[in-house]
Amino acid sequence: MSDRTYPKADNDEERVALLHELKILDTSSEKALDDITEIMTRVFNIPTAVVSLVDGERQWFKSKQCLGAQETGRDVAFCNYTIMDTEVFEVTDPQNDPRFADNPLVTGDLALRYYAGAPINVRGFNIGALCMLDYTIRSGLSDSEKQTLKALARVVARTINDRRLIRESAVLVSELMRGQD
Repeated sequence: MSDRTYPKADNDEERVALLHELKILDTSSEKALDDITEIMTRVFNIPTAVVSLVDGERQWFKSKQCLGAQETGRDVAFCNYTIMDTEVFEVTDPQNDPRFADNPLVTGDLALRYYAGAPINVRGFNIGALCMLDYTIRSGLSDSEKQTLKALARVVARTINDRRLIRESAVLVSELMRGQD
């Protein structure tokens, strides 16, 4: 962790606790989420799309298209800003944005030049972001495109929540079966 500062919500501890309770961090890729990031690259004509989950000290990529890294530090995560609100967070020129001008994702090999993300909200907490990245400067998203990105983020949230419900149901069935022995 570097000395870089970044915002944290007042409920960050509860948000991270929920993320851990979901038991999704460091798990294998899932076709439903990979399909969403693949669709994003086509719909938005963008090279990279990611489902990013923001943990206490890192952002971890549950699904990704055209990105080699599996995680980054939270201190450099654009998604950390996305989870602070309910709206799409967009940075059309990070080189000229004081929050990101010296960010290693902008100044380093990745050379990020555009970011847009919508928060993934599960049970009232923004646990991550559905985001898109480009390596050339882009103009901002239209209102319609922002609504599309938010709708896809809601699908990601439902997919994650459904995964949790299926896991909890399996545990309950297992306990009921043991009780019948």
